[in-house]
Amino acid sequence: MIGRVMNGVFGAGGAGLLSQFPAFFAQYRQQLAGRLEQARADLSRVTEEAAALGLSPEAYLSRAEAEGGQFTRVLVEGARETLDTLQRLEAAYQAFTAATAVGRPIIFARHFDGAIADSTLLHFQPAVPLTLEGLAYAGGGLLLGLGLLALLEWLGLLSLDVSGLRRRPKNSGGLRAR
Repeated sequence: MIGRVMNGVFGAGGAGLLSQFPAFFAQYRQQLAGRLEQARADLSRVTEEAAALGLSPEAYLSRAEAEGGQFTRVLVEGARETLDTLQRLEAAYQAFTAATAVGRPIIFARHFDGAIADSTLLHFQPAVPLTLEGLAYAGGGLLLGLGLLALLEWLGLLSLDVSGLRRRPKNSGGLRAR
């Protein structure tokens, strides 16, 4: 009886958790888009100045660094960091928007950003998974939950075997076969 309850708890828990991946992915992508727009806004003056001089933002920053003094160096370093962030976020956003339902977990893992994930979790709004994708993730979560329970049961039995605490079934009391 308790085994069935545990199967239900782990199966439902896995299904419930994994079915939220499509909603989390969508909200993560929104957070990514917001950070991308902020990086573009932060770098807009550099981009405009570079374009006016016929230079790429990278070339503009290299010239500014070569020509400037101590104060310029600090500004250039900050702009370079923002430019690097912008390029990383653009690549991630392009990959996220082009990802298929099957490829999303791979793209998510490849372009994972802990700060964006933390922010997404902080503001996460669960969704009812009424799409085929949500049902597929729920089914996968069900199987993972049951698999986790089976692994835990196996490890528990293994530890009891190793420690010698596992009860062995007693002889049924019948006659011994000769």
